[in-house]
This record gives sequence, structure tokens and C-alpha cells, in this order.
Amino acid sequence: MKTINLVILVVTLFLLASCQKESDLAAELTEADEIATEGMEEAYHEALEYNDSLVWCTDTNNACTPTIINYYDSLFHYNVEEYDFHHENYSHNNLDDDHHHSMMSSHSHGNAIHEEEGEEEHHGHSIESHYEMMELIEEHKEYHPN
Repeated sequence: MKTINLVILVVTLFLLASCQKESDLAAELTEADEIATEGMEEAYHEALEYNDSLVWCTDTNNACTPTIINYYDSLFHYNVEEYDFHHENYSHNNLDDDHHHSMMSSHSHGNAIHEEEGEEEHHGHSIESHYEMMELIEEHKEYHPN
């Protein structure tokens, strides 16, 4: 009986610890996290635009010069670096972030899900934003000038 009580106590403490970790997360984004989130979103969209421009240049009818191709490519890479910079400044310490899943919760907020929100809506980012950027980088490899 003591063993069963001990197991129940350990499991209860584990569950309480999991709940505590979740409750330590901020309910709203800090100003720094808002700036970082906006920076990541902007960097992703800018990288996408420059990659699209680079893809457009692959059509020989568009007569892009090597200078313009290198310009689009360098701005693509600049924005990938900006995304990383802002991500490093993001705390991941809020309930909107899905980088932390406990046994008790799951979050699904992020860049793609909040497209319908107004300008004043603030949200964290999701792991999905990382996957989107990784996919874009993979796509870019085909068009990267040698």
C-alpha cells in the first residue's frame, strides 16, 4: 500500500510540476517579443518576395542581368539572416508559443494561423513558421546563382 501511495504522490507531483511550467508562461507578449515576432514575419515575407523575383528571373524572356540576379539572391539571404536574428531575440516565454508542449496542453498559434487577424492582434509564433522558412530555403537552392 505504501508503494501505491508513493507512486500516486510522485505522479501527482510530476503533473503539478508540468502545470507549473505552463503557468510560468506569460499570458501576453512582451514588447520585445512583439517586435521579434513582427520582425520574423516581415523577414519571411521579404525573403519570399526576393525568392519569387529570383524565380521570375529564371525565365529567359525576362532578361535579368547577373547583377540583378545577385541582388535578389543577396536580399533573400539577408532576410533569412534577419529572421534568425529576430528569432534569437524572441523569448519563447508566452502561452501563444508552441515550442513548449507539456502533457497538459497544446498550442497552435503562429504566423500562418493569424492571417485573418487585424493589425492590433498580437500573437506568438509557432514551429510552423520555422518549417515555412526551411521550405523556402530549400526551394531557393534550385534558383541560387552559382
